[in-house]
Amino acid sequence: MSTILVQGAMQEEIELLARMLPGGRWTEQKGYSFYETGLHETKIILALTQVGILHACISTMLGIEGYKPDALINQGTAGGHVRTLEIGDIVIGETAVYINSMQSPIRKKGAGSNALEWIPLETKGSALLEADPKLVRAAEQTPYAGTLLRGRLGSGDLFSRETDRIDLLHAQFGQLCEDMESAAVYKVCHLYRIPVIGIRIISNNELTGRHEAPELFRQAQEKLQGFLYRYLQALTAGQGPAEPADCNPFSEAANI
Repeated sequence: MSTILVQGAMQEEIELLARMLPGGRWTEQKGYSFYETGLHETKIILALTQVGILHACISTMLGIEGYKPDALINQGTAGGHVRTLEIGDIVIGETAVYINSMQSPIRKKGAGSNALEWIPLETKGSALLEADPKLVRAAEQTPYAGTLLRGRLGSGDLFSRETDRIDLLHAQFGQLCEDMESAAVYKVCHLYRIPVIGIRIISNNELTGRHEAPELFRQAQEKLQGFLYRYLQALTAGQGPAEPADCNPFSEAANI
């Protein structure tokens, strides 16, 4: 591979990886930030997509048009949608699905609302989207001192915290976890015929009472970005870990 694009929705989701890949430079396209660096003979582009489906689509299109990557990795945190997932477990997105395309029943004024009665819309946008099998296998073979499993990622512009609602979404779509970007990125990559994979680490699980907390989020980021560096080493045929650089590349990004 000559170029790999790695995405994170928030600064915290790529800043440690940026420190492990020093010497790069920040650029901006249409208000979206990209960090251009490298590993061995491969160009690595870190993209700060911003949060949500729409931002993910725009950033992905800009990244593909601007850098012509050979592969794209969308990664970050996610909330667990099954009770067996623990904080720090990593889900490799063999498939991704959009879980926020819903239709409600007709209710008159004063009749209230019940999200448990909403049903998925049967649209092309709700179809399962597949990751590149080679990227999935390489991720599965990357060392990780924790649970690593393949499964389905669910994406939508929502942060689900109601147990009954989460259970229903899982029954409807079969996702292991919920994020706000991966399915959109898969769709854009399929249109451009770019191999893609989504990798998500569990930072909270409302089903087991493990609610989102800053310290859990930070620990999850450290684990995931360490895993991602080893994954990039494998994809670029490199050997050995790099020492994190004694610098902060984000200080160079005035718009972040």
